[in-house]
Amino acid sequence: MYLSFDLGGTNIKAGIIDKMGNIIIKQSLPTAENKDVDEILQQFIEISKTLLAKAKLNQQEIQGVGVGLPGFIEADKGLVIKAPNLGWENIHIKQNLEGLLPYPVFLSNDANAAALGEMWKGAGQGCKDLLCLTLGTGVGGGVIIGGQIYNGRYGLAGEIGHFQVNPHEGRKCNCAKIGCLETESSASALIFYGECAVKKGEKTVLAEIMKKKKKLTGRDVTETALHGDKVALEIITNAAYYLGFALANIYTVVAPQKIIIGGGLAGAGDILFKPIIKWFNNFSFENIKGEEIIFPAKLGNDAGIVGLAKLIEQGVKNHAKNSCLD
Repeated sequence: MYLSFDLGGTNIKAGIIDKMGNIIIKQSLPTAENKDVDEILQQFIEISKTLLAKAKLNQQEIQGVGVGLPGFIEADKGLVIKAPNLGWENIHIKQNLEGLLPYPVFLSNDANAAALGEMWKGAGQGCKDLLCLTLGTGVGGGVIIGGQIYNGRYGLAGEIGHFQVNPHEGRKCNCAKIGCLETESSASALIFYGECAVKKGEKTVLAEIMKKKKKLTGRDVTETALHGDKVALEIITNAAYYLGFALANIYTVVAPQKIIIGGGLAGAGDILFKPIIKWFNNFSFENIKGEEIIFPAKLGNDAGIVGLAKLIEQGVKNHAKNSCLD
């Protein structure tokens, strides 16, 4: 059995997963409001006790712990270089947590964990090389090569959200660059462009929603587009254009067997996927046009905890192999 913690700025998703990738039990609860490291680690301990008790398992049945979180990770060192959503910098999570729990701890960026989950039990089954995007508040990305997460130097591999797609006319990103993919194709981008359209007085149902709720969500934009609102459709089309452009260029470097797209915005379905595929093909090499490469994710919010279980399995095996060689 494997114990997974998918840590976000808002919620902690946790679960116990067996060696076949089946979720035995899972739980979600709010992340400690002040994002204090020690307080969150205590949350992990309490969650582990609760899950073990509910699943009627003892400590000896757990082989390891996986922790996924949004940020720049040096997985080999168990180091969180920077996690802006948590306010963390240079935190040795592996070392700290192994001092509190009787298990080896393995660390990953949350998008990488989700990619590993989709490879193992989701839309990427049967593939060893894939690219996984998570479209939510931002744009996350995970790269799998040879069945393993590819982290790159400083854990920067897969930071697709900061691929510059509109550097001359785009908006400033949280990373301080101009025109990153996140500024055009995330839920935050849809909200920004939706609110801009309302403020400009454009004829759109979004104006009625904003008047009633005082704000918009990404789902408001996608659902309004699904009902044929022209302004909302233009916003979705813009997001799809930049996603297709970015993915086609990234494909020339990585050339994965599949590109998998998940996250909240992926729920928009064909209204988003069809134009993404159209623009991907438009910007791609002629010889791959017509191939089925882009797929929706299958695991939803469970991708992270499932992927972390696979990470633990791989980590335990590698450790045993290295011990034998020593």
